[in-house]
Amino acid sequence: MTEIDNSTSIRFTGNLTIDHASEIASVINDSLDRVDHLSLLFEDVTEVDISFLQLLCSAHRTAVKSNKTLVLDRQRPEPLRIAMREAAFTCEAGCVFGRQQSCIWKEGWKQ
Repeated sequence: MTEIDNSTSIRFTGNLTIDHASEIASVINDSLDRVDHLSLLFEDVTEVDISFLQLLCSAHRTAVKSNKTLVLDRQRPEPLRIAMREAAFTCEAGCVFGRQQSCIWKEGWKQ
């Protein structure tokens, strides 16, 4: 994790599955408690399941409700793209919780 001026980046690697969901949720939630802008980065991700997608969606909602920002790295690993497609996590209109119709599933998923 890198923290600079009220913003933090978290780099995720390896398996992002239910086996690690509790740890992932704690890291994301602790970061959102401390900063106003959180960037999620991905490197060498090997597996993603729906639990990680749900954690991202929940974190985004928490950020929006707290008037904070959560963004995903532009480098979206293939396991994340596959999990998103298989779980039908798509968005056309934006999050109903967002003031600006933002949604982490809305942009950056097409190659």
